[in-house]
Amino acid sequence: MDKLFNGSLLTLARQVRRKGQAELVALLEGAITQGTLSKLEHGRIQPQPELVEKLAAALRVRPSFFYRSAYVREPMVSYHRKRAKLAVKDQDAVHGLAEIFRLNLKSLLASVELDPTLPPLPVVDPDECGRDIEEIARMLRQRWQLPKGPVDDLTKLAERAGIIVIAFDFGSELIDGFCQHACDGLPPLVYINSNQPKDRYRFSLAHEIGHLICHQTPHKEQEIEANRFASEFLMPTRDIRNDFEPHSLTKFMDLKLYWGTSMQALIYKAWQIGSLSDRMYKYYMIEMSKRGFRKREPVEASHLVEKPATLRSIIRSHLNDLEYSVDELGELFGLVTEDVESLYPVPSARPRLRLVS
Repeated sequence: MDKLFNGSLLTLARQVRRKGQAELVALLEGAITQGTLSKLEHGRIQPQPELVEKLAAALRVRPSFFYRSAYVREPMVSYHRKRAKLAVKDQDAVHGLAEIFRLNLKSLLASVELDPTLPPLPVVDPDECGRDIEEIARMLRQRWQLPKGPVDDLTKLAERAGIIVIAFDFGSELIDGFCQHACDGLPPLVYINSNQPKDRYRFSLAHEIGHLICHQTPHKEQEIEANRFASEFLMPTRDIRNDFEPHSLTKFMDLKLYWGTSMQALIYKAWQIGSLSDRMYKYYMIEMSKRGFRKREPVEASHLVEKPATLRSIIRSHLNDLEYSVDELGELFGLVTEDVESLYPVPSARPRLRLVS
C-alpha cells in the first residue's frame, strides 16, 4: 500500500520556512488555491505527485518529507512573559524546527540505542513536597551524587541521565529554551538557544530540567518554580551562602567565573537567601542597568564547555558504523543536503584542502 501524504508535515514545513498559506500559494504561481492547500494540510485530500514536487521545491524539502507517518507535537504550555512578545510566525518557526529535530531523532534511534550512565530524571509532584522546589533540586544533586560546589558540565550530566540536549540558534533572544517530556519511544528532549552566553545557557538548561521533573501538567507558577529549581541546583544555598560576603559588583564578577552562573542570577540568589537586603538588591540591579550589564555582562565564563554530544554521536554512528552518506541521511529525513549539513555535524560536501604525504 502506498504511503499517504501527511498534511501536518506540510504545515510544519511551511511554518519552518515562515510562510503563511497565502505566501505559499503565491510561490506556487497558480498551481494551487488556498482552499486546496487548507484541505491538504488537514488531510482531507491527497495531492498528485506533480503537486508534491512543486510543494517540495517551494519549501526546499524533498518530496519524501511529506510521506512520513508521524505526528507533530503541540508546543509546551508556557507562562513566560517574554514569549508573549514573540511574533507567532517566529514562535512557529522555532517550534517547527524543534519538531523536525524530534522526528529525525525518532528515525535515527530506530538503529542505535542510548546507554545512560546516571539515574534518569524522577517525576516529582511538587504538591507532595509542600512545593519546596529547592528540596527537589537538592534531591536531584544527591540522586546524581554530585559533589559540593559548582556543577562542572551540566550538559554532560543531563545527557548521561538520558536527556538529549539539542542546541540551535532560535533567531531570537526571547526564548532561551523549552523541553518535551519522554513520549512515543523518545527520551526527554531539551532544546536550547545556542545564541546565548554559556552561563545563561546553563541556567536555561537547569530551568528545563526543573520542568521535566516537576511539571508533567502545566502550572501557573511553573516558570518561577523552574527558576527556583535552576538556582538551587546550580548554586546550592548551603554551599554558596558564605561566598557573598563582602558583596560588591567585583565580587559578583568573581563568583560568576566560579559558579558558572550570571551576575544577575547571583545577585538574585544573594537577595533570595537573605545575604542582600531589599535596598541593596535594588541598588545592584540599578547599577547593572546603568552600566549596561543587564544586556551584556562585563566578564564571560569562557572556560565553560556545555557542548551537547549525544546527537553528534548518533549522527557519527550512522555515518561511520552504519555507512550512511549525507545524501542518504537527507533522504531519511526528507531534507535537502544543504539543510542536513547546517543542522547536523556532518562532513561538508564542499571540497576541503588536506595535507598529503
